[in-house]
Order: sequence, then C-alpha cells, then structure tokens
Amino acid sequence: MVNIMKIRFIKMGINGEGIGYLDRKPVFCDGVLPNETAEVEITEDNGRFIRAKLRKIIERSPDRVRPLCPYQRECGGCALMCLKKEKHKEYKKQLLEEALYKYGNVKRHFVRQVHEGETFTGFRNQLKLPVREIDGRLVSGMYKTGTNHFLAVDECAVHDPLLEKTRKDVLDVLNRHGLKAYDKKTKSGIRSLVMRVMDEKVQCTLITGHDKFTASCVEDLMKTEHLVSLFQSVNTETKGSAFFGSKTVLLAGEKTLFLETNGIRLQLSPQSFFQLNREQAEKMYAMAVSKVDPCGLLVEAYCGIGAMSLMAAKKADRVIGIEYIQDAIDNAKQNAELNGIANCEFLCADAAEGLYKAARKQPVDCLLADPPRSGMDENMIAAILKVLPEKIVYISCNPATLAKNLKDLKKSYQVQTVIPYDLFPFTPHVESITVLTRNG
Repeated sequence: MVNIMKIRFIKMGINGEGIGYLDRKPVFCDGVLPNETAEVEITEDNGRFIRAKLRKIIERSPDRVRPLCPYQRECGGCALMCLKKEKHKEYKKQLLEEALYKYGNVKRHFVRQVHEGETFTGFRNQLKLPVREIDGRLVSGMYKTGTNHFLAVDECAVHDPLLEKTRKDVLDVLNRHGLKAYDKKTKSGIRSLVMRVMDEKVQCTLITGHDKFTASCVEDLMKTEHLVSLFQSVNTETKGSAFFGSKTVLLAGEKTLFLETNGIRLQLSPQSFFQLNREQAEKMYAMAVSKVDPCGLLVEAYCGIGAMSLMAAKKADRVIGIEYIQDAIDNAKQNAELNGIANCEFLCADAAEGLYKAARKQPVDCLLADPPRSGMDENMIAAILKVLPEKIVYISCNPATLAKNLKDLKKSYQVQTVIPYDLFPFTPHVESITVLTRNG
C-alpha cells in the first residue's frame, strides 16, 4: 500500500535534502527546501529515520526559484539550483557549523564566512560522462540521482562552455565514423567521455572496450578546435565506479596539459587530480599556504600532483609530499623540476606510512593535508598524534568526516579557525580550511 503523508520540512541535510519529522523521527526527502510543506511518499522506514519521495510541494518557500537547468530535478547533481543564490552561503555555513558541532564538538564561532566565487555557472573545468546510443547515435549524459538510469543531457549549465562545445564536436566525429556505445557482451564500444579544459586547451580521454581507432578517426578528432590531446583508456570492468581502466594510452597530441596557478606551472595527465573550480581553488590554496609559518620541515599528505607543496616551498627549508598514486607522484616530481624547485621531494606511500618516514630524520613543523571525502583514516590520525606536528592546515571537502577527525585530533590540538569555500555552486558541498595548533 502506498504511504502518502503531508510533512513540514524545517531544515536542510548535508546532501541538500529537506529534513522534516514524523513521530520524532527525521524524514529525508530530496527536492524539498526548509520552510516548505510537501506531500511525500514514504519509501523507507528503518526505525531510526524515514526516507521519502517528493510528490508535490504544497507550501513553497519564499527562497525557492525556478532552476535554470531543465534536467535539475532528474539529474540531481545541482540540488540547490532551486534555491535563491543569495541563500547559498547561509545554508552552506549552517551545514558546516552543524556537522562540526554534532560530530566534533567544534563550536560555531570558529567558522568564518563562506568565500563564494564570482560565477555560479560554467565553472567546472572537467567532465566525466557516460555514453549511450539513442536512435542509432551516440549521446552523453548522466545517471539519475541514486540510480543507474541514464539521462541524456544536451547542455550542462555548470560545465565550462568550451567543454560543452568540444564534447558535442567529439561525439559528432565518433558518430560520423560509425562508433557504437559500449556492449558488455562484446566488451567493445565507447563507454564514457572524460575531458578537461585549461586556458582554452582541451584534453580528451575516450573510455572504451577493446576497440582500435582508425587513423582517419583519430585525425578527424584532432581537427576539433581547441582539442590538443587525445587518449584512450580501456575499461571492461563491470564492478566499481572508476572511469579509467588500468592503462591509458596517448593516441595523438600532447602528453600533458599545462596550467599556471599561484605562480607555479603544473602539468596534468588525464588521471591527475586538480580542483574542478580553478578560480576558487587558486584562492583556497593561496589561503591554505598563507597559514603555513616559516619552518624547517613541511609535510603535505595526500599531495596529488604537488601543487600546494610547490606553492609553499619558499616557507620551508624542506618539503615532503606524500601520495599513494604513483602517476600523481611522477607528475609532482616533474612539476618540481618544471618550476626549478629543489627543496621538494615526493614519496609514493600511504599517508600514515609517509608521515612516519618523513619524521624519522627531523621534527615535522607543519602538516598540510587535503584528504579525500572519506577523511583521514585511523592510521593517519594515530600517526599525527604520535609525530605531533606543531601545526596542521587541513583542507576538507566533507564536513562530517572533517568533524570526526577533529574530534580525535583535539586530544592534542586546538582548533584556531575554520575557513569555508564554495567550490561547487548549486550543490550542498562546502570545502574548508581548518587550522590547528598543538596544545602547549
């Protein structure tokens, strides 16, 4: 029997969902804003909380606006696109404050105002989109929120416009050459498109099955305006969410994409991580580096391609960057050489293992860390509490895991400040820089 209820929603959850209450149990529902009453269908009740599906809004919030993207509700990638822009900072700050207090007992007064970017659209410098075949033609799109149901998307409002133009041009060439979408049985065809743009230059990787591209197809693809490099990555795995396969091969063009940021030059291979909102990332990185005091040894954990290590190199006698992905470490070493920076070295290691290794010869004065959404694991927290750097500058993209890490770190550290940055407009995501100093 369908269970339909009318519920008043009073606040926003960490994923942008509305939260109301039914018999004192929280009810989570996507697509509803605080101060709205909605008719919802109960889809799950596990005793501790309830999940619901929106049927219709009965009383609308004065902060609700019409989304500028026609796919917003189906796609779900921009959950806050229906919220007035001027309210985003307020809600993101509130989400960060609540998570830090709930999970880490960090009081609200430590959290500064959110640093917002100048633009809400066209900021995303990379796309990773699945490819399907509709009416005999390849199209790219996204999966509907929480499902594996494909949604063809003609235009994405948050992608860099040059990325959007290039993906259409690339698909046109693939269609002209009769390429097909990926087939699990034959393990052949186009599976996904991965593209990155920097300074009007586009790097493209085709995620495929066991396909070989003809010379004429590669040549036609490279005629695409602004496309400077073309890669192929074979991925026939059926489990997991990774786009790239075990090996990525250059088909034509440049091996890496270059960019200049905060006074240093970087080169990016297709699998290299770089923040998707370049303008905001540059400001956030500059702020993080400004919090590093002149010191003997600076360690950057989860260093990726070494961007912040190189930016902070002038502040330390010695810098050690730690990253477990070998390709990223190779990029970091190349970037150090590219910039003529001699006091940076890079270790391919687990974060905890690398921190112990770095601390064997001299004390760690400052730890700069930018962990994944899952935060620091138990081994890394234990390593920090044993090595005891004088100062920690912690960049986080997940308020909940940040809060849990801070709760443990507060055994030996004091939180000095938390500085939020909005790198993903229209989403509930909020990045932050937390500065901690050792007790005593």
